Amino acid sequence: MDIMKRVNDLCELHSISKYRLSQITGISQSAFSKMARQQSSLSVETIHRICDALGISMSQFFAESNVYPDLTPQQTQLLHYWNRLNKEKREYALLMIEKLGEL
Repeated sequence: MDIMKRVNDLCELHSISKYRLSQITGISQSAFSKMARQQSSLSVETIHRICDALGISMSQFFAESNVYPDLTPQQTQLLHYWNRLNKEKREYALLMIEKLGEL
């Protein structure tokens, strides 16, 4: 598996730029560039930070198929939006969903 291709594909899937991924993970853009040129490899810790930033598990990262198997298009769309939220907005969204579930 080409790890950097997977990172690029996941960034595209989650509508997140490499710049934004760099900001969220704390991994410099130059480090990503070195990894892309295969002058440096990704450690498990680096992959874990990328997964956290994208809101996916390590198993989803390494899955050859859809990142969100068995989800409807609407569920996938919700996860797409979720992944673009910061921690504060995620907490707010959860509160809203909980309240909607009480109706």
